Amino acid sequence: MALAYPITSETGNLTCTAASGDLLYLFGTALRMTTDLATLKIDSNEIDVTQATGSTINMMERNQGLRTGTVDFSGIFPRTTPPLGISALVTFNTGYVAYMNALTIDITWPEIEITEATGAATGWRKWMPGGIGTWSGSYTCKADVNDAPSLPTTGAPAAASFKLVEAGTDPTLAGNIGIPSLSQRVRLGDYSELSYTFNGSGNLTQSNGGLLAASGTIGKPTWNIAGTSTPDNTCRLTVGGSRRWDFPAFWTKLSLSWRMDDVVRVTGTLRIADTATAT
Repeated sequence: MALAYPITSETGNLTCTAASGDLLYLFGTALRMTTDLATLKIDSNEIDVTQATGSTINMMERNQGLRTGTVDFSGIFPRTTPPLGISALVTFNTGYVAYMNALTIDITWPEIEITEATGAATGWRKWMPGGIGTWSGSYTCKADVNDAPSLPTTGAPAAASFKLVEAGTDPTLAGNIGIPSLSQRVRLGDYSELSYTFNGSGNLTQSNGGLLAASGTIGKPTWNIAGTSTPDNTCRLTVGGSRRWDFPAFWTKLSLSWRMDDVVRVTGTLRIADTATAT
């Protein structure tokens, strides 16, 4: 028998194999998957079953419980001819943020375990998305000589838009935000940097080519395409050669990161919603 050799992942990829849904758009249209493609992690629950016998016990006994897993991934936005993020623009209330240094936007969705007791043995936990997501972020900019810093907000949130890149149609995220935190760095002989954090209030809307659809409000992750309460939004992580992982999944976190003179980078996490199969 010939000795197997290590896999190299020049053919690696992360795709959605379902016929519809938000992950099909994310991996098939929105993102250019990068060389640091993905990390899959699977764990099983450990249960202490050490038995008291009246005799000396030297080591703990354990049983292994159900498996569950996640996939962390990274990509560049947008997929087609990714432009440098030198033209991003943050508008808030009645003005815009000048001298931008960096911007992050985090979109998170909770998850609910739905493992069934069917009278048959199972090896995997099942999951579905929770009911309500959240979004938040931060940005940094240089203070200028003409304007005092905007103070943390009070009262109702105000409208904000985040133009991610100059790409002809200008992919943009928009929604209402409140700004609970401001810090200003003062360093002799250097520029003064302002750092703001913000929290979204209500819907986050994508337009002109978004992350999860071409346009529209970002809503509950796709997980149950057939409407049978069974996770069926299937994905495939190709490792290399004929080796791959197949699993149903939904996203639980998407993070966008922009910095002057760089591309818009996206990282995210998928929850493996049911059985994952290694080939």
